[in-house]
Order: sequence, then C-alpha cells, then structure tokens
Amino acid sequence: MLLSPRVPKHRRSTSKAVEKQLLATDGLVGDDFTNWNFNVFELSTPPSQLAFVQRLSVFFELHEVFGLSLEAIGAFYADVQQGYVERTTQPVVSRRYHTFLHAVDVMQTVAVFLRGFHGHAYLSPRTASALLIASLCHDIGHVGLTNQFLVNSGHPLTLTYRNPVLESMHTARTMALVKQHGFLATLETQESLRIAKTIARCIMYTDVSIHSELLRKMRALPRGSSTLLEEDAYVYCGFLLHTADICNPAKEWTLAEHWTDLIMSEFFEQGALEKREGLVVSTFRNADQINTSEIQANFVRLMLQPTLSLLAEFLPAASFLQDIAEANRRQWEAESRRALTAPQIELIRALSRPLEHKHLSRRERIMERLTRFSEHNAVVVSLFLASLYATFSDNMRIASTSVRGDLAYGVCTVLVLVVMLLDVVLTSIVLPSYRWSFYFWLDLASSVTLLTEVPFINFHSQVSHLSLSGGAKIAKVAGFRLARMLRMVRMATLFKMFKQIMVKRSYRPRRLSLVKQNRASTASVSPPLPSDGPRATFSPEDLKRIFALPDGRPMVYTMEHIELLLRGAYRGYPPPDDARHNFCARVASSTNTAPMRTFALSAAKFHKMLLAMEEAYEEDMTSNNKISQLTFYASRLGEKVADSTIRHVIFLLLAVLIILTECYTPRDVSPITYGLTKLHMWADGPLNTLFNRELAAYINATEPVYLYIARANASAVHTAMQTYAHVPWPIDAVTFNGSAIYASTVLTSYRVEYLNVVAVPSNCTWPSPEIPCQSIAVFDGGPAAKSEAIWEIVRTLFIISCFASGGMLLTLDVYKRVILPVERMVSLTQQLALNPTKSVSAVDEEKPMYEMKLLQNTLTKVARLLQIGYGSAGSAIISKNMMGAEFNPIIAGKKVHAVFGFCDIRRFTDITECLQEQVMMFTNTIGHIVHHAAYTFDGHANKNVGDAFLLVWKIPEDSPDVAVINQARPPAHLTTTSGAELDFLFFDEEGSKKMAQSKVYVATAADNALMAFLKTMVDIDISPKLKAYTTNKLLQTRFESPFQVKMGYGLHVGWAIDGAIGSKYKIDASYLSSDVNMASTLESTTKLYHIPLIMSHSFYNLLSPQLQQFCRCIDCVLFDGCAKPMALYTCDYVNQNVRHVRGVADVPLLQMGLLNGFTSTFEKGVNEYLRGAWREAHDTLDFLLAHLKPHDGPAEALMEYMGKYAFVAPPDWPGYRKL
Repeated sequence: MLLSPRVPKHRRSTSKAVEKQLLATDGLVGDDFTNWNFNVFELSTPPSQLAFVQRLSVFFELHEVFGLSLEAIGAFYADVQQGYVERTTQPVVSRRYHTFLHAVDVMQTVAVFLRGFHGHAYLSPRTASALLIASLCHDIGHVGLTNQFLVNSGHPLTLTYRNPVLESMHTARTMALVKQHGFLATLETQESLRIAKTIARCIMYTDVSIHSELLRKMRALPRGSSTLLEEDAYVYCGFLLHTADICNPAKEWTLAEHWTDLIMSEFFEQGALEKREGLVVSTFRNADQINTSEIQANFVRLMLQPTLSLLAEFLPAASFLQDIAEANRRQWEAESRRALTAPQIELIRALSRPLEHKHLSRRERIMERLTRFSEHNAVVVSLFLASLYATFSDNMRIASTSVRGDLAYGVCTVLVLVVMLLDVVLTSIVLPSYRWSFYFWLDLASSVTLLTEVPFINFHSQVSHLSLSGGAKIAKVAGFRLARMLRMVRMATLFKMFKQIMVKRSYRPRRLSLVKQNRASTASVSPPLPSDGPRATFSPEDLKRIFALPDGRPMVYTMEHIELLLRGAYRGYPPPDDARHNFCARVASSTNTAPMRTFALSAAKFHKMLLAMEEAYEEDMTSNNKISQLTFYASRLGEKVADSTIRHVIFLLLAVLIILTECYTPRDVSPITYGLTKLHMWADGPLNTLFNRELAAYINATEPVYLYIARANASAVHTAMQTYAHVPWPIDAVTFNGSAIYASTVLTSYRVEYLNVVAVPSNCTWPSPEIPCQSIAVFDGGPAAKSEAIWEIVRTLFIISCFASGGMLLTLDVYKRVILPVERMVSLTQQLALNPTKSVSAVDEEKPMYEMKLLQNTLTKVARLLQIGYGSAGSAIISKNMMGAEFNPIIAGKKVHAVFGFCDIRRFTDITECLQEQVMMFTNTIGHIVHHAAYTFDGHANKNVGDAFLLVWKIPEDSPDVAVINQARPPAHLTTTSGAELDFLFFDEEGSKKMAQSKVYVATAADNALMAFLKTMVDIDISPKLKAYTTNKLLQTRFESPFQVKMGYGLHVGWAIDGAIGSKYKIDASYLSSDVNMASTLESTTKLYHIPLIMSHSFYNLLSPQLQQFCRCIDCVLFDGCAKPMALYTCDYVNQNVRHVRGVADVPLLQMGLLNGFTSTFEKGVNEYLRGAWREAHDTLDFLLAHLKPHDGPAEALMEYMGKYAFVAPPDWPGYRKL
C-alpha cells in the first residue's frame, strides 16, 4: 500500500511566511544557482536550506510552470524537507549524507547543468522543471542504509517496495507529494502522465546498479540542440540527475573532501550496525579495513570520469569538470599512499583508549619499576661500559698517565665499583634466580676486586721507603699474579655482559624493522623462516609514507603528527575527545617518562617510541589461547642454550688465563746483580781507574735512579750518576735506617710497585743503621710496565675476541641445528592454527637427516595430511583445536553460502567388478582430474564417496551473490507481479525492463564452478591414463567398445552448515543442507535427460552474461520433497577435439559443431512447452531432432514426457512437472 506523507504539526506556511523566507535570502543572487563551486554548507540551518530552495524555485519559475502559488509550492518544499527528517522505520542509524542538505546540493547542481551549462536546450521548460523537482526529492525518506542491507536483513521496506527498494520508496513518496500538492492537477492527461513518468524515471535512474546501462543508453542519444523525443528525454533527465548525485568528487577540493567524509561516515554507521546485529559487514562499510582515499580515487577513475566525459559531449561547457575530478583523484591517490593500513589503524585506536593500570600492590609496583629500570637500554649500556672499564682500568692507568693521574683513576674506579655493586643488588632484587647463582658470585668478585685498583686504598700509595729484604721481592711477584687473576675475573664479567647484550636479545621475539640486519647476516647460514616473529606495525618507511617525508631532509616529529595519526585511524569519524590524552599517557608509560604535553623527536626516536608503545601494549594484552605462547617458549629455549654455552666458555676462559699467568716468568735481573757485585768488590781496591770505568759502564747500561756503593766515595758515585744517568736522586734526599731506604721526597714521583731494589751482598752486618754495608741500586720499571700494559690490553682484546667468536660460533651452531628447527616447527604450528588451509611443504635435502630435521619434516607431513584429510571444511576444526587448550574435534557448525558441485562415475559397480584391484588407481586418476580442475578454478574438494565427489566453491558473506541466494527467486517463466506493487511507478515495458536490470550479479564463484566441470569433462576425455583402460578385455566385454569413462555432474547454489560430522572415534568435515543434497539430485537427473551436466536456475542466475549465453534451459521440475519448482539448465560440450580449458574464452570452442539456430529453436520449443502449448512444442522439437541435432537428450526427454499426454498439456498445467 502507498504510505501517505505525514503532515507536520507546524502545518502549512502562509504567504507571509513564504515572503519572509524569501526576503531572508536576499544575500543570494542568480549566480549562486549557476555557480558550480557554490558552497552549500553555508546553508547551515534548515530554514536557510528551505529558503534557498524557494529562491531557486522562483529563479526557475517552477510555481508558474505547474500553475501553483508561492504558498502552495512552499508548502510542498516544507513537506519534502520534513520527509528527509522523519524516521519511520527501524533500525535507526545516524544519517550524515542523505539529508535535505544533500538534496539541496543535488538540486543546485542540476540547476547548474540546466542554466550554467545550457542543458535546458534539450528539454521543454516543463520537463526541466520536473527534473528539478525530482532532484530535490530523489532521496526523500532515505534510511541511511543500502538496498543490499535492507534485503539481507529482511527490512520492512522490502515488504512494501520492490527492488530497488530505496529508489522505489523515494519514487512512491515523491509521487504521493506531487499529487497531494496539485502539481499535475492543471495539466492535461497525457502531459500529466509524461511529467509523472519523468519524475519517476529520474529518481529510479539514481540506482547505481544500472550505471553502465544508463551510460549505454545515453551514448545512443542524438547530439545537437534540438529538443529530445519523449523516451530520449527520460534517459537524458535521468542521466543529469544521476550525474549530479555522484559528482561531488568533481567539486573543488574542500567541498569534495567534506562530502566524502559525510558519505563514508554513513557507510561506517551501516558497518557498525551490521556488526552489532551479527551480519556480514558489507563492502566499503568496515571502517577498520578500507582506505577511503583509495576508494574515492578508484570511484573517480572508474565511474565518474566516464560519466563526466559523456556529459561534456552533450554539454561542452561542463568539460572543465573532468580536470577538477582528475586533480582531486591525484590528491586522493597521494593520500591513499599515506593512509594507515588496517593493523596500523587497529594499533593507533588501541593506544588512544584509556590505559588500564593493573591493580598491583605497593611492593609489586616497586618491583615492576625496578625491573623496567634494570632492563632499560641506558642501564645495560652503562653496565657494559663499567665492566669494560673494570677490565682495562689498571692497564689504561699505567699506559696513559703518570703517578699524578692515579688519583683521578681512583675516583673513577670507586664510581664504577659503586655502579657494579648496585647492579648486583638490583639484579638480586628483581631476579630471584640470579641470587646466589654463578653469575652472582662472578659479579660480586669482579666488583670487590676493584678495591685493589684504588690508589688511596692500595698499600703502594702509602709507601715512603723501600725494603732491602728478599721477602719483598716475593710479595711483589705474588701481587703481580694477583692483579692478573683479578683482571681475569673482570674479563669474565665483561664476557658475561657481552652475552647479555648480544646473545640474550637475539633470542627475544623482535620486530621486523629491528632485525633486518640480523636477517641479512644469518641468511647465508640458513633459509629464512616463514615467520620470524612479530612484525612491527610501523616501520621507518611507513612513517616516511604517511607523513610524506622528503628523503635526505631530517624531520622533527611533534604532537601535530600524533594528531595526524589519530585522525587517520578514525577516518570517517571524529577521534574521541580524550584520544590525544590517552595516547600521550601510553607514550609516558612505555618510555618510563612523565606525561608529555609537547615534544620534538627525530625520526629514529619517534619510530623507537612507537615500537616501545606497541611492545608495551602487547605485554598488557592477555592471550586466551596457547598458541600465542609458542614463540615465547621457543625463544626461552634458545636463550637457555646460549646461556649454558656462554657459561662453559667463561670457565674455559678462566682456565686458559690461569695457565698463562702461572707460565709467566719475570724478567731475569742477574746481569744487574752481577755488575753491582763487581762494583762492590772493586770499591775498596787499588784499581780506582778500573772502578771508575766499570762504574760509568754500569750506570750507562742499567740506568739506575739511585746507586750506593759501600766503601766507595759517595760524591764520586753521585758525580758519575749525574754524568750518565738522566735524573738521579739527590744524595741528601736518601737516608738509611737498618734494612730500608727512606726517600719520601722522591718516591712520590714514582710508582713504588715498579721500583726494583738490588742489594749486594744479600746479608751483612751494617756498622751502623745510617751506614749500610751493602751496595744498593734502585731501578725504575715504569717505562717497561707501560709497554707491558699496552701489550696486556692487546692480549686481552685478542683473548676476548677469540672467546667471543668461539662462543658465538658455538651458539650459532646450536641455533642452526636445534633452535632453528624448533622455531620452524613452532612457526608451522602457528600457521596451522591461524590459517589451516595455507600450503606447507617439507624441506627435501640430500644431506644426512638429523633427529631435529626428521622431527621437523615429520611435523610438516602430519600438518599436510591434516590439511588433505580435513580439507577446507575442516579448517575450523584444526584451528580451534590448535588454538585451544583442550582437544575437542566436535565443534559447532557454521552457516555458509557456496556453490556445490557433485559428480559421479557412471556404472561404477560394473567397472569395479572388471578392474578388481586396479579400481583404486582408476578412481584416483579420475579423482586427481576432478580435484585439479576444482583447485584450478578456486574450488575445494570436500568429500570422496567411492564413485562420487563433492566439490565446493565458497561465496564470501559480503558478496552480492548472497542476497540473490536469499531471495530464492522462482524460475523466470513463473515470476508474477505482486498486487501490492505500486502501479504508477512504471508506465510501459521499458520501465519493467529497467527493473530487471537493476541488479548486478557478481558471479565469480558460479563461473569458476562451471568452468571446473567443463575442464573435468575435457581432461577425462584426453587423459592418457584413462585411455589405457580401453584395451582392458573385461571392460570391452562388459561395455560398448571402445570403453569410455562417463560421468554425471550437478551444480547448485545455496547455504549449508559447515562443521564436523561423527563422534570422538571418527569425524568427517563436510557440509549439511538440502542444497548439498540437491546437487546430488541434479547429478542423478542427468540420466533422465541423457546429458552429463545439469544446473539449477539459482546457479544459472549467478553466472556472468558471458557464460549464460552458452547455457540453455531444458525443463522446469518439482522434485519430490521440495516446495518450489526448479528450472534446469545445461551447457553443451560437443567438440571432442578441444585439448585444454583455461577460461571463458575456451567455452565457444566446446560448442563448435552445434548448427546455427539450434539454441534459439530449442529455447522456442522449451518456452512453448512451459506455457502449455505442447502441440507447437512438439513441432518445434521434432524439427530440431530431425534437422539440427538428432538424439538431443533434453529434446527427446521432453518429447517422451509430452507424448504420455498425447502432446496436450493438462488443464491444470502449472508450468513444471514433478519428478
């Protein structure tokens, strides 16, 4: 029934009110009605929008054209505006695009077409006025949802209006208002009908599903300035309105972008509604998965540009619109390259939500902060540098400074000591397993031994005398060995830090952008894993793309870039008010900093910040499945193996250093002692000349810093020292006291530990404590110690590099032979759980297969067997059992829509009796051909039942095919017009044809299914393996010679429940529904019609026109147990010389051999049969069998059936027969 428009409570506008509204728009001028880039958004209030429409109406004198007063036409406009506001149906979504403002914009655009671009030259004034009225009313009552959603959801509007539902509703409400307000009252009958048809046709042509058909009709219209004929005028007016409705992307950029935001937000509102109601989200309606800019760019390129090009052919003044649209397209393409991907949108939205803090106790919060602090990169680097200093500090002190720099080194050593002790304490607190472990004692010993390097703690720093006893020498050698041992311990600590930084982190799950260099270095060792770990959502290249960073120029990221990310993540929707605050809180939480209101970061730091936020966010996420922990466990295994390897390397390092220290032999000083002995003997002899010569030679050769010869002239010795030595000690600075030399004034300039004292003889009795009986020489070993320190640094670096390389090679070898296969198995398990249908393959190597490789290949084969055994229908079973903690093969079913193909080997029982054991190979040969054809055309093999095969082509739930399936339309010849439909919507046959073309069918699945079966027929005929059975004697005896494999095929489309069938002892993954059984029924029916293939009319409706032209309807039947009749179709295969079927282009080759006129003659005979004209059908089909195709199975079957009734249809013939 027709819905009458509601009368608003405010009721009619008076003439004074109309005049007031007109006066309120005095700012408007006539140019606004012909200005292409008029900003309609300036009309921000409903009264201003209504006033604009009224002024435009006066400008075009619409009230005079239809014989109405300003008050009457103003009341019409008010009711139209109210029609856009009313919400009379459920569900209610937020409409931001299909509003009265959009209607005003379209009306103004049509006005520009008519007057600005001189489009009125093709139309009469009244037709142009009708077009303006249609443009204002074309979306009246729009509910903000698409026709597909209304059909899929069973919306109440689908019970009142036929397809297209929305356009039919808009037309009905518009015509009701037009009649109510007397637009047609003053017109003659024929003129009234023409104006009504113009308005109705214009609104119906706004259905985008007939866009291509409208352009085809438009191209057929004559060009020129003469007024178009009536039928041509309908098309022309519809084209102008349709172009005005879709041409927003051809407005200036700010307007185009604004309209895009509005329409996309409305799309996303429908997507959100579909999610809430459990429906499949329609195309372009999922805000999380689409790129708005890319959609707009493609829309301009594929749809708008051809439309504007055609518009320019009729209206040359509109040619510049193509340039605007092209410029906007480039702008959208540039933005699409900067758009966030779906994972990036999901991450940014997650990070902009409030940060949920875990409810931790005070102790737990402290422990968490300490843990984060200890794992901070700056802390780890600081500890590494401290260990490095502790290892080389003493040698660096000796090699680089004099005794005056020892104090500064001592202060640094104390600071390092404090840092290392704090590290031991902190690690013991946050890591209980570290406490009292091997590394604990190693770190503690390394820290404590630093005390020996502090000058104001070391005993050497307080020495003011030199001992002459032999025990001092022994103690000095022992101290030297102790220092070497202490440096060994600190070297082991340094190696431990190397392990912590380089090895431990290499086994931690990392982002792709952080391990690119590591992958390159390991590529030569082993092939890359299918999945090396979690991938970074943002890479540096992504940031350059999103923010359009110029290469080579540094970029500083500020809070503005954060806001750009947020706007990009909430495209179509305004970001939440607190999104920016929440995002900054995440930044502070992940980077351990205070909340920031502003910042300026480099590209590297900004990227690092995003990575830290993502890792922190993922750590906060709690996983509900076990499979997500596999990568973590595999990484822990690698870390433990590396830790054990490094520990053994440290023990080996300590052992080697101890051996080297014990094998060290101090420098032999006997020549110095021998020379001093000679001088001591000659000091009191008569040969003073010889003594002086030997003294000079001794001083020149040994360079002592102090020399005392007993019984010799001290002044002479000192004079010789001044002559040959560099800086001898002053005589008055040295005193003796028993067994020691006191020289406090000069010892401060030397490192006492490197002063060597030689006394000859070793034992004697001093005459007095101040006068020694021994000859004494003091030598400075500092320069030699400096050289030794440099070589010690080189040796230490060499030892560390050798052991580091050895440890790395050992760890890498373990990684390659153990950890890598484990991680591959983990990756395989993850793939099998997340995508059970993904192809997996075992590594086939000729090298000896170790246990891990054998286990890996075994797991791969098991996974492959699971995939083959369960097929696509069992993917959910594999995934849920792999992801869950429990084993439950009997899972709940899921409703799916698909094309079901069933094929059967004819006379299989006879073939089995003839072939016996060979029947298995025979069946598998056919099975391989059937399955290969199905997979070639994107299908899946589901069930093998001996001689039969069930194949499936799933249809995505967001495909338009699903709506067609749910409509369950009857066969074409049984379609009747519902009495509830609105008769005045279409007035002639052209309108009905237009309705039939209002749906665009995407028939990919149906095309693939039909092509797969045609390929199967050809491949079976040319298969060499099957041809070999023609020589089998038993087959030749049982079958007609030569033996040929014959099969039957059935194709149907519908729904089914996909799930597990069976029990805990045995299950099969398959599909259950009447539509699956119907495919089997159709295959059985092929025997009745003596043809190999039968398709249902539901399947035929999903075929593309390219394939429908090669199919023919053969009958209409009502199967036993079915409530509705079904039309049967077939596709002929008569050319046996075809060798390959690759696609639709090969189908005509299959039908080469059919005589001209066969298809049309058969169609004529079937139509006569279906409508009950059986005599005429007999004559037609008899002619076909006699002249066009003898022994045609369907024709013979129809002739046989009609012959039972003497070729006279029963009086109650319904147009189908029962089977």
